[in-house]
Formats: sequence, structure tokens, C-alpha cells
Amino acid sequence: MEKYFTLPVLLILSIFSSCQNEEDTLPPFPSTVLGTWEMVGFNDYLKLDYVTSFQFDADGTYTYSSTLREKDSDLDLGFNFLETGTFRAGSEKNLIRLARTDFLHKPYGAEKQFYAKEELDKGFVEPNSEYPLRFEIRDNGNTFFIPGGIVGGDVIVPDKLFDRRK
Repeated sequence: MEKYFTLPVLLILSIFSSCQNEEDTLPPFPSTVLGTWEMVGFNDYLKLDYVTSFQFDADGTYTYSSTLREKDSDLDLGFNFLETGTFRAGSEKNLIRLARTDFLHKPYGAEKQFYAKEELDKGFVEPNSEYPLRFEIRDNGNTFFIPGGIVGGDVIVPDKLFDRRK
């Protein structure tokens, strides 16, 4: 009698344990993205480097920013924008989900090219929302690639290549 009771119970338990949500079994984030990633270009008009960067920390927080620097310098002169939030693994291998907690930007009608963090205006942040970020880690872990594409049916967004900084 006990055999007949044990078998159905084990069968039911195995069915329920195999029905876990895929996102519940994912790690909190992929460790390959941890660190600071920078995309640097030179602005001929300003004679300054413009730097777009992502920083992903082990505590699950991120910073996304745009700054200006003297050519070939590591010292940021100021910000164009600064976004902070949290991130986690998405439902696919090369996908993370970003949840913005703060967004600061240059004042509208800005007269200066860059601003200290304290001078930036606070932007609207949609509460309780996440957005996906597809990526690839390339060149033996030294390049963070974000593929571009067509957004909204008519806007072409270019690919973005960030180099590992730390």
C-alpha cells in the first residue's frame, strides 16, 4: 500500500519542481558584464573627448553616463547625463534588464557644454519599469557590444562598442 502512495506523490512533486519560471533559475546578473566600459570619441569643434560609459557593479547596480574630458585624459570635466539603477539577468543569455532609479541631464537651453553632477536637472523616471539591453562580450572579454537596429519603424540606431576600462 505504501508503494502505491509514494509513487504518485513523487510523480506530482517532480512535475511541480520542473515547472519553475526560467527567470527564477537565472543568476542575478551575468558576471561577464561587471566592470567599467567606455566608448570614447573626439569632438573636433570642442577639442574634447566625449565619453559614454557603463559601470556594472557586483551589488547589481549600474551607472550609465556621458561626460567630456581633455583629449587622452582620464579626468571627467563634467556630465551631459547620468543614469543610475539596478540590473539583473534577462530570460536570454545575452540580455540584461535595467531598472532606472535616477536620471539626471543637462538643463534645457543649457549654456555650458558640461555640468557638475549637482547642476544637472532631475529627469522623469517611470516607476517599477525595466527595459532590456541586448549585448555581446567580444575580444576575449574586452569589448561590450550593443547591437543597433531600427527603432519605432523609422529610426536607425548604430551599433555601440565599449572597451573594458577596469
